[in-house]
Amino acid sequence: MSTTSGHPESPSESRQRVMESASRIAGDTPSPQLRSLICPFCGSITPDTGRCKVCSARFDPLSRQATQNQMGPWCIRDEGSPFRPGCTYETLRRFIEQDVVGLDSVLRGPTTRQFWTLARHTPSIAHLLGVCHNCQCEVDRSSFQCPSCQASFAPERDRQHMGLGLSRPLPGQGNPEVLAVHAEPAGTRNDTASSASARAPVRASTHEESVDAIAQWRRAFDAERKRAWIAVVLAALVTVLALFYGILGVPAIL
Repeated sequence: MSTTSGHPESPSESRQRVMESASRIAGDTPSPQLRSLICPFCGSITPDTGRCKVCSARFDPLSRQATQNQMGPWCIRDEGSPFRPGCTYETLRRFIEQDVVGLDSVLRGPTTRQFWTLARHTPSIAHLLGVCHNCQCEVDRSSFQCPSCQASFAPERDRQHMGLGLSRPLPGQGNPEVLAVHAEPAGTRNDTASSASARAPVRASTHEESVDAIAQWRRAFDAERKRAWIAVVLAALVTVLALFYGILGVPAIL
């Protein structure tokens, strides 16, 4: 085949001309578009490429299971990643060791009833940063109790326990009798109001009640142990006296 200029047409030129003619007939070639999905980790809408374009998390089963294993009731306020799920106590402790979380970091978890508060005021967390959550005294990070105020540093490791407070009816949502039955004592209300201030530590009443119960149990145990030792000593004295009189034949004095 020859061109209009009289020169023969090369095979490549002929193929190009045929492809252009076919394109005009068939139209533009459709380009495939990736399906979008919701990232299970941050909630962003992202193309289904196997990895989130926002948080860079992978969608494969092993990555999902690894993230699931690290999820828990402890949350760290981070404006850069506001939709990050909560983590376990062990993960939060690792963040503290890596200096990701400090004294002024904002946290919430089981010991704060899921209310936001500073890490320095968070029970079971503040001592990992070197301070007591109750009196703010410097403490050893490996200690279990504050040497100054005797506050317990017992960790909360249950990843299924949210630590939420009791659900009570609000004014206008029930009968006055029901509200009176479920109302908090005055002392509890005062403690709650005082803990809302910026300088007061946030305490979980359930945590304090468990500490008080343990202290009462220890006092009762010590008292019973003392009585038991007294009884054992008296019984030993009676036995020695009985043997003494029995061996020497001394008549017992009634």
